[in-house]
Amino acid sequence: MSTLLQAARTITEVSGNVAGILVSQLVAFLMVSSRIKNNILLLYPSNYNPSTVPPLLPDESIAFLQRTCNLNKEAVEACWDALKEDVWHGDKVLRGVEHDKALQQTFQKHGGELYPSFRSLWPPFPFCINPNCKYVINSNGRKLQRAIEHEGILYTANMGPIPVRTHQFTCDGCGFVYHPDYYVQTDPETDKRRRIYYNKEELPEVLQVSTHHFIETVLVRMWRSNMVHAWVSASNCARVYEDCWPDVALPLDWTVDAILRYEYVYDGFKILSLLEFHRRRQSVFYVPQSIEQSHRFDDAMEEMNQHIKRHGQPEIDHRCDKCVRHLFKDSKVLEVFAVICDGVTVGRPCCGVPHCEGRLVSNRNAFCETHADKNMVCRVKGCTQLIHAEGAKACTNPEHQAAEKRYTEAGTARSLNGGRMFCRTTCRSLNRTAGTEPRTAAFQLKQRYERARRADEAANVEWDQGEELDTGSDAMYDAIVEDSTNKRKSKTLRAQFGRRRTHNEQLIIAPCGMVLSRETFFHSEAFSAVARFFMSTFENHRKPNHFIFDSNCILSKHVRNHKDERVRTFFEMLASQSMFFTSKASILTRTSGVGLSVIHGNFRTVK
Repeated sequence: MSTLLQAARTITEVSGNVAGILVSQLVAFLMVSSRIKNNILLLYPSNYNPSTVPPLLPDESIAFLQRTCNLNKEAVEACWDALKEDVWHGDKVLRGVEHDKALQQTFQKHGGELYPSFRSLWPPFPFCINPNCKYVINSNGRKLQRAIEHEGILYTANMGPIPVRTHQFTCDGCGFVYHPDYYVQTDPETDKRRRIYYNKEELPEVLQVSTHHFIETVLVRMWRSNMVHAWVSASNCARVYEDCWPDVALPLDWTVDAILRYEYVYDGFKILSLLEFHRRRQSVFYVPQSIEQSHRFDDAMEEMNQHIKRHGQPEIDHRCDKCVRHLFKDSKVLEVFAVICDGVTVGRPCCGVPHCEGRLVSNRNAFCETHADKNMVCRVKGCTQLIHAEGAKACTNPEHQAAEKRYTEAGTARSLNGGRMFCRTTCRSLNRTAGTEPRTAAFQLKQRYERARRADEAANVEWDQGEELDTGSDAMYDAIVEDSTNKRKSKTLRAQFGRRRTHNEQLIIAPCGMVLSRETFFHSEAFSAVARFFMSTFENHRKPNHFIFDSNCILSKHVRNHKDERVRTFFEMLASQSMFFTSKASILTRTSGVGLSVIHGNFRTVK
């Protein structure tokens, strides 16, 4: 191995311009040429001994080193003559810093408690960035000095969990506290502390998901892609990561564990998505500081959802060859674009009061904070009496208490039967069909079609009577109880003993499969709500020619006879041309005036 003096003498002898070569260029030459040793060796003949240092560099390697190290050809050849032994054979010191894994091992071996890892997390600014800070106003150039150091864990994509030391600075002039990816200040309007993420052009490389745990942004992006495209849960993301890195090397007295919790995966998902959202809007992303981590991002996510609800998804104006058809008629080009609206039942816990959109404090709660007093009221529909005891869900009425008992027994039976749930309708159906032969799939399909047809006819009658239509369920539980004398009498009571869940997530989808809009329907799939959903989605965007919905007959009546002229006008502006479909189940109707196409079964466009 050569010394610095020997290298300088060799460079002087070959090029005579050692004074013009920077130390950074020399270091870069050493590191880059060490990475292309196999490329250099490949250009030598097959009988060349790989352990022998090549005397000359190939032309392509010289050209590459010229560009990467900003050296001329003569200087590259001189550096090779001076450093070729170190490049080809290396030494213990060079091998300990040649890549990230080697660096981490070097720090673990020699760093001790002071330098446990080659990665340390610091705020991105050495000075205060508050324009109202007295130090900034006076322009005295005082760097941030009051620091607090914490032990932490950084979850990396290529080395697994590694120990890091994280630092935060406090400005003595204004009290701002600077962290690696955000700073904390007191809101002058509310006098509450809030966390403001740095508004930089590039996203931070590391995201803080708890006081002592951090995740690389590239790793969070990979987890998010797995969750979106492969339906991998946060728990499974954590399990896969821990299986990939089973052996974590931590200092013996390190106070922070390296266990990856699913909450960290979720928080990383939230922070990255919100950062990208505010970056597109060029707005400031901030959240409360003095709040539980599980609820820290609730308001920010709600703000994002409301913004998308008002302005639409980025794909709202999507048009492609799969979802748009162009017809040529009388030297004119006619565009046909249809959208499909339907609900996906992925109900989540919500407030038990119908149509209430209030947020639950916990998924175990039955009512939001606004309606928390409902916990003290009997859950049987129509009853307003208070519950008979703390923790109960029924009043002193024996029938209501018997209904609650049946509900509790049903829950116990479900748990004993492996979680199988049997609704009352299913049980009655099983009783009716007991002792009969199993019904064929075709027969069941025919029965299902007959029930759907009768439901549509009943809905038309209700609409003609002027009643509000509801295609969904009120999510009530049916309880059959016996009277207090144990006689063979029964009474059916409707009650909401369990938690109510949202009815569905309503989607508007283009024929190519692109989701254009989404909205949560809390209580039902009412036709008025579907009409409002369609209007809010396309009010400031290009409307489709046709809107496909499974109950368009009733929806068409609803919008054509709506008392609000704006609603009537909005739907009348849709294309009026007829659309023809064929169906295995029934002949479909032709529509005119309003582009609402009724669809049953499989269909295709008649060309």
